[in-house]
Amino acid sequence: MTPDPPIAPWPVPPGSHPGPPPPAADRAYGRRWSLGAAPAFWLLGVAGGLSALGVAALTVLAAITTPRAAAVAVPLALVAAALWLVALLVLADPVERRPAWLVSSALAWGGSVAIAAGAAGGYVVDLLVSKVMTPTFAAHWGAAIAAPYAEEIGKGSGVVMVLLVARPYMITVWSGALYGAVVGVGFTLVEDISYALTAADEVLPDDAAAAVSSLVLRMAVPGLVGHPLFTATAGAGIAYAWLRRDRSRPHRLSVLVASATVAALMHAVVNSPWAFGATELLAAIPGASAMAGYLLVVTVAALPALWWLHRLRRSDARMLLARAAALAPDAIHPEEVRTLAGIRTRQDSGRRIRRMHGAEAARRAARLRRAQVRLTAVLAQPCQGYAAFGPWGLAPPVRWWWHEAVSARQALSPAVPGTVAATSETGPGAATEPIRDPSEQGGNSVTVAVPDRRTTVAAGTVLVAAVAGVLSSPVSLLAVAGAAMLRWRRSRGFLVLAAEASAVFSGYCALATLLTNALYPQ
Repeated sequence: MTPDPPIAPWPVPPGSHPGPPPPAADRAYGRRWSLGAAPAFWLLGVAGGLSALGVAALTVLAAITTPRAAAVAVPLALVAAALWLVALLVLADPVERRPAWLVSSALAWGGSVAIAAGAAGGYVVDLLVSKVMTPTFAAHWGAAIAAPYAEEIGKGSGVVMVLLVARPYMITVWSGALYGAVVGVGFTLVEDISYALTAADEVLPDDAAAAVSSLVLRMAVPGLVGHPLFTATAGAGIAYAWLRRDRSRPHRLSVLVASATVAALMHAVVNSPWAFGATELLAAIPGASAMAGYLLVVTVAALPALWWLHRLRRSDARMLLARAAALAPDAIHPEEVRTLAGIRTRQDSGRRIRRMHGAEAARRAARLRRAQVRLTAVLAQPCQGYAAFGPWGLAPPVRWWWHEAVSARQALSPAVPGTVAATSETGPGAATEPIRDPSEQGGNSVTVAVPDRRTTVAAGTVLVAAVAGVLSSPVSLLAVAGAAMLRWRRSRGFLVLAAEASAVFSGYCALATLLTNALYPQ
């Protein structure tokens, strides 16, 4: 098998020469990728439609039984799901863009097929556990054993369907994590609504307050460590096994098995008696945060997955930006890749430009960064079914954002001294003078304060206050304030990072305790 030819530099406008062949991923799908031609598309539609009808019928029946609770709980759950999607698709995904129809499909799969598979499989596994062991053991450990097995299989199949239906849009391992998290959001939305409507009839008929209390507590505790994180971990493993053909098959399968196992173990820990036992144990200490024990057990189990997903997001973003910088060096300089790869680094860059060169320069720099990120996004994925570039020329969005990035750099040159503007008359790929990153002139670099003795003492104090805040909620306010001070100083170091993370965890424990005490007073 002959290897695929490397991607040539960005083609010049049509008419000069036909340009390089499209990438291998685009050649595999022909000149135009057709959605309806994928068999998985029809399987997705049939399975999703039938499951959605069943889930919708049960939800409507519960809403008819408890109309007041449904009128309050359903809009609240929809707002929470919308916030989750914004955080995932905008804040956690700074480079790539996701098609609305594909996000909607993943969301619908999580709220329909995964719910149906989880309910049916959970019932069967729980029945088997009660038969094999004892009913008492099943009552305590049934949720920790049945839920990871049945629900994670149903949600993970949603990521597989996205891969089968829309392979050109699944280009990075982080894409699998994002679509897995979206599936988890859909699952959480329907599950939380069902639990809230069930809680509305437990004590009083149609008790809207009980429904809201149940819904708020499920959304806040455990918060991030829930179904979106479980399915994101499994989805990243599925995408890794599917996309990383540069690795051996045993290695890819081992990553898949490890990610699925970690997702199931996290789910089991959340539902296990260990977490609730830690809550009761820590609550026995006078002044301790009531939910600190539960959150501590759950967070420790989730730390490896969070660390791995963070590294995936950063490495995949830099990979896409580096590829775009190689194709369009006059729009994205290679030395700007590190700054563009994260939202925080772009914000730090904008603040520094504002402080050194004024508000107008900051606005022009923001325009350049926005054009560079959008150019990277349209380069990475198909535009209306066609590849971003090929023998038929450049896709219109690619050409538009390239011109926007070059124009923004030219506009930034007078505002930030030392920036060399690109002046190309033949289009992308033409010979131009190398563009010097404004960070070389102090324009958009991110300053990193070296931790000194005072910073070390402050970080140690914040760490001690965060540990004490787990035992006493008011102390956590001091830890959060100290972490904000360290962030303002832009200090770096392992001790500073540990202090900031501990302060955030301490503050979240205090918030969870306040919500629990307010919603369920003793």
